[in-house]
Amino acid sequence: MKNSLQTLIHSVACLVLTLGAIAQGYDQKIDPTGTWTWTTTRNDQTRTSTLKLKLEGDKVTGSLTGGRGGEATVNEGKLKGDEISFKVTREFNGNQFTQKYTGKISGDTIKGKIEFERDGQAQSREWEAKREGGAKAANLTGKWKYSFTTSGGQTLEPVLDLKQEGNKLTGKVTVNERVSEISDAKIENGEVSFKVVREREGQTFTSKYNGKLEGDVFKGKINSNFGGNDRTFDFEAKRVKE
Repeated sequence: MKNSLQTLIHSVACLVLTLGAIAQGYDQKIDPTGTWTWTTTRNDQTRTSTLKLKLEGDKVTGSLTGGRGGEATVNEGKLKGDEISFKVTREFNGNQFTQKYTGKISGDTIKGKIEFERDGQAQSREWEAKREGGAKAANLTGKWKYSFTTSGGQTLEPVLDLKQEGNKLTGKVTVNERVSEISDAKIENGEVSFKVVREREGQTFTSKYNGKLEGDVFKGKINSNFGGNDRTFDFEAKRVKE
């Protein structure tokens, strides 16, 4: 009986740890990086606000434009699971006013509340922001496969193995079991670029990737230089389901 109880306790503990690991993995998938917009209407006037966010670890930075006071810096930005919060302080007519934003991220939508003071009274209103480009702003983490035909008529199927953390992108590309690391990776306003340097036949050649993410499709152009000759071709990589 004692052994059975110990076994049960051990099993429950393992289950709790497993669920915790799953939850942690889920947390890491949420990434608010990108440009978000929403509109508000007051006195028959419609105003568009633009929020640019960047995730570094669990810290959120960025800026907000639209409304009184011009562009403002995002302060005290935090991300916990799918919950985001930050503050924005502006100046208008010599006075400072602060708004606290809280919300939940679901895909390319943030829904929540804006809290502020007006005439000494605490007030709040709902806000709902949409990420520009929708699925284009989704995370690149994963494996991507595409194919192309060489000038010699050979068909190759490279595999990109990428990892995105905020605007930081690392990874490698595998072609016919030859593995090369990517370098100089950038993610800006939905545009993705990086380069891959390889050696072949005693020569070094560089391939520069430029593209956009659209859901489970990453497509764009590759400029490759080999032997002093440039070649540019289209690529369309699809996410490998694992």
